[in-house]
Amino acid sequence: MSDDDDTGTDSSSSEHDTTTASAAGTNHGGGVDEPRRGALRTLVAAGGAVYAGALVVPALGYLNSTTANAAGGKERWMRVAPLNSIVDKKLTRVKITGDERDAFTISRNKTLGTVWVERDGTKVRALSAECPHLGCAIDLTGDGKGFACPCHTSRFALDGKSESGPSPRGMDQLSARVKNGWIEVDFRRFRQGVSERVEVA
Repeated sequence: MSDDDDTGTDSSSSEHDTTTASAAGTNHGGGVDEPRRGALRTLVAAGGAVYAGALVVPALGYLNSTTANAAGGKERWMRVAPLNSIVDKKLTRVKITGDERDAFTISRNKTLGTVWVERDGTKVRALSAECPHLGCAIDLTGDGKGFACPCHTSRFALDGKSESGPSPRGMDQLSARVKNGWIEVDFRRFRQGVSERVEVA
């Protein structure tokens, strides 16, 4: 609604100025205000270009970001927990939080996903908690000797390898490291329902 109103206002203003210039030309001799008309056309065109640019630039930024993520060329290290908050040699589920952005807005501290991490001294490993079948959240089994998907009964070994059920592949392993006392995970998501790991944005 505001876009239409702005356009209407500009058009009305332009018509008003052009009419005034035409009247002045009639009173003082034809063609004396032609430079003014040219200047008005230039200003209107420039204003339209700036308005279009304000809409296009954020959208292009979003598309470029999405393309880069889908290509898998950039690392996305995210802090998940202080190292000393994770019990040694015990699998722990932690949330991945960060900023989520679209073409025009940024949502702060959103939950982006969940991972299982395990610490062995200062070494760490991480597995995505998203089931490769249909994306349900994977839990530890009751005896703690493996993982299980509660939705469709897929089962996985503690190292993430598929053991049974409809999941087309094992749990997705993620790169993990310790930096400045924090566990960081290179967080990525993968296509569901296929046997090979195909990264998605």
